[in-house]
Amino acid sequence: MSENTQKPDPKIEAINDLVAVSTIMDDYWRFHPANPKQENVVEEYAKLEAIKAKIEGDLKELDANS
Repeated sequence: MSENTQKPDPKIEAINDLVAVSTIMDDYWRFHPANPKQENVVEEYAKLEAIKAKIEGDLKELDANS
């Protein structure tokens, strides 16, 4: 096996960091009080809990049938 000894390109690393921070900011903006179309974080969390429970149930069913 060969090891990659190259150092990451600082510009690429900075661009990746910028994209990551922008993505988080977009997610936070959905719930920000200054957003005129602000979403209710409690309602959104409840929706995610329901989705998670369904996926977990689907996985249990798949495991039982395999």
